Amino acid sequence: MKRLFFGAVFVLSIATLAYMIPARVYAPITDTFLQERPVRVLFVGDIMLDRNVARTIAAEGVGALFANIEAFLADADVRVGNLEGTITHNPSIAQKNNKILRFTFNPAEAKAVLEPLRFDALSLANNHALDFGEFGYEDTELELSKIGVQSFGKPYNDKYKISTKLEPRAGKTICLVGYHSLFAATTTNVLAEIQTLRPDCWRVVVFAHWGEEYVIHSNSSQQTSAHAFIDAGADVVIGAHPHVVQESEIYRGKAIFYSLGNFMFDQNFSWETTHGLGVRVDFYEDKTRFVLTPTVIKEQRAALAEGEEKDAILGRFGGIAEFSLP
Repeated sequence: MKRLFFGAVFVLSIATLAYMIPARVYAPITDTFLQERPVRVLFVGDIMLDRNVARTIAAEGVGALFANIEAFLADADVRVGNLEGTITHNPSIAQKNNKILRFTFNPAEAKAVLEPLRFDALSLANNHALDFGEFGYEDTELELSKIGVQSFGKPYNDKYKISTKLEPRAGKTICLVGYHSLFAATTTNVLAEIQTLRPDCWRVVVFAHWGEEYVIHSNSSQQTSAHAFIDAGADVVIGAHPHVVQESEIYRGKAIFYSLGNFMFDQNFSWETTHGLGVRVDFYEDKTRFVLTPTVIKEQRAALAEGEEKDAILGRFGGIAEFSLP
């Protein structure tokens, strides 16, 4: 099956991860969109509230992290991200030794940070959801439920709790399926879940945790899995884990975003790890519109990227900030 990637305006062979902008893919944004109110779902990448992020909270208060980005999050019916860590009463290990990558967030602070942002669902299908064992995972589920956030996805892709359903509007059920490749790469349970959910879901989105850290291109394993998810019935595939923004692809008329990068993290050691991407998906009955919004983290403070920073991220998608698929 031919893959259509969009990025810089030139064409290479599939073997070299081609990027191209097929004009027929990008239907113009017309008055048709204005006549129908879409279901608007906003996806962001990795969220980590331990280590230097926790120190910033302690020094400046919970409002410091997202003060410049709350309006961006508010412009959606549904908000979804990836929670990189646990919410427990355990003391932080990473703050004492930043080489030990086990993350936990104080429940009161996590609530104070996340509740105003009105996240509807957070993925726990990742390599940090078990940082404090099964009890830590269960504590995280409980603490999220207390602030009205649904969790979905399991680190080993277990059948239980691999997905969740949201209904922002009557008859418009959005089904979210988590996938994590680092512990158990098999997609069997995820594919089965997509197929089981498909008849009862208006739209199905797979939120995948995969790929290689700090690498700005997806690998063949990510691509194979993403294609399988769409073949099984997914409408959109969203990726996380590399901590950098990776390319997107149109496959069989469906969009794949291989990695959104960091939304809140303390990886201040590179430009790539401090610049992420928010993807707003407007689901209409017969079309889907995508709005790409570059973000930036400056010393544990999230904001919308502007100027050259914004252009640099959008340049990976041919400079395109909005497009639609039939």
